[in-house]
Amino acid sequence: MEKGRVLLAVTGFHPQRWRELLSAEREVVLEPDGASDPSITYAVVWKQKANLLSSLPNLRAIFSIGAGVDHIFADPGLPDVPIVKVVADNLTQYMTEYVIWRVLDHHRQGMLYQAQQKKKTWHEPPQRPAGDISVGIMGLGNLGRAAASVLLSLGFAVNGWSRSERPMKGVSTYAGEAGLIPFLNATDILVVLLPLTAQTQGIVSYSLLKELRRRNGLGGSVLINAGRGRLQKDADILRALDDGTLK
Repeated sequence: MEKGRVLLAVTGFHPQRWRELLSAEREVVLEPDGASDPSITYAVVWKQKANLLSSLPNLRAIFSIGAGVDHIFADPGLPDVPIVKVVADNLTQYMTEYVIWRVLDHHRQGMLYQAQQKKKTWHEPPQRPAGDISVGIMGLGNLGRAAASVLLSLGFAVNGWSRSERPMKGVSTYAGEAGLIPFLNATDILVVLLPLTAQTQGIVSYSLLKELRRRNGLGGSVLINAGRGRLQKDADILRALDDGTLK
């Protein structure tokens, strides 16, 4: 049986490297031959044009180049075929490094020291041990669990919240609507690693942020959104910063 062709449909970066890699296995095209190209059996995409995939009669699966798939679900003409996302070690490592960097910067008073440096002054504030600081991770998928593991190794108390039960050794886990407020009440630094879905869009709101714990040595609660921008309501974050809900 003749192998079907692969449609490579990406925006925001040059597709040549992906085309070279995929071409080792199958013929790759950047555009279908007509609106109903029967030769395309797989699509590799990133923010593809709307309705591009809907009329491909022999499409068997859609592959997202990144870990996120919200750009696929945003397509109004999405066909009913399996969707596969990338889970790469380096992607997980990069995200974990980012989360740890931001948590440590807040924990070690990075903003205060930067301000002192500009003024050429030195004052060492009291430093709480990591175990006194609770980091809460919203989203315990591959990325969230990797970040939680490193935070635990550094001595932080770690909480985790997900829409369904996702137990993890050493992490205090919460789930669903019933677990959200208790999770926030026990969290000093909130790390958001949720996927963007209809249920999570705008979930980082003022009503959520005001439930964060503020009894720590950080000078206020901290938000680190390492997920999609549409998970948060920007106006609510500004309000929380203005009234001291967030540091």
